[in-house]
Amino acid sequence: MKKICRGCRSSIERWAALAPSMKKCVGFMTGLLVIAVTLSGAFAADFQIQPTSLDLGGNVKSGAFSVINNGNEKIDFQISAKEWSQDASGKDVYEDTKDIIFFPKIMSVEPFGQRAIRIGLKTPPSKMEKTYRLFVEEIPTPKKTPDVKLKGNIQAGLTIAFRFATPIFVKPIQPQESYVIERVEMSRGTVKAIVKNTGNVHVKLRAVTFSGKGADGKELYSKEIAGWYILHSMSLSYEAAVPQELCGKLATIDVSAQTENINIRGTLNVQKNMCAQ
Repeated sequence: MKKICRGCRSSIERWAALAPSMKKCVGFMTGLLVIAVTLSGAFAADFQIQPTSLDLGGNVKSGAFSVINNGNEKIDFQISAKEWSQDASGKDVYEDTKDIIFFPKIMSVEPFGQRAIRIGLKTPPSKMEKTYRLFVEEIPTPKKTPDVKLKGNIQAGLTIAFRFATPIFVKPIQPQESYVIERVEMSRGTVKAIVKNTGNVHVKLRAVTFSGKGADGKELYSKEIAGWYILHSMSLSYEAAVPQELCGKLATIDVSAQTENINIRGTLNVQKNMCAQ
């Protein structure tokens, strides 16, 4: 079993039941069940990575991540770096890069010990922020397969490994953070807000909140969705289903998108035909 961490939020984030922001995907390999879970903090079962992200640019040309082994067994790791972008739907895209140099590429961390991964920048800052991820992947070992079951004369077990993808941000020459709620729309009882990053650096949303109100201003519906990174010039949509028994009673739906320091808002005037299933 491999758990892959996006390493992006300081708590385990986006799309699964373990936290509001984890993605799950399940696949099979010969003789091995692999469950890939996207986490977004820097914590796994028995090791962690600090800090959870790294800012470079300007006079800062290098930095380091610490891999900390909290368990009583040695852990082996392999490390790689990728350029990070997002496609039109907001999905993360990774490509090989030579902009980032790092050392080591293979390492072991002793029980209750820690080791540094040193990062260097080969490319100068530009007008737009450049974004990368450092992948730190645990190399599974036989001793991490305690759950073994006998099927006839064959032993079947699960191998557990974790992979973190910690962000590296290379700041532009003149950073400008700006984002807007580009539009709010609703169809078939599902409300959607498009949040666009209009600046030249990434935006990290904490949450997007939908609040439906009746004609008297009383709140009848509320839904909060965990936020995510929006890279420069990109948009991300957030959707929420409105229960049919409430939708027809709503006059407006207010949308709030929050970062650590900024809260922007948008409003939709609800029409009856927007609720039709």
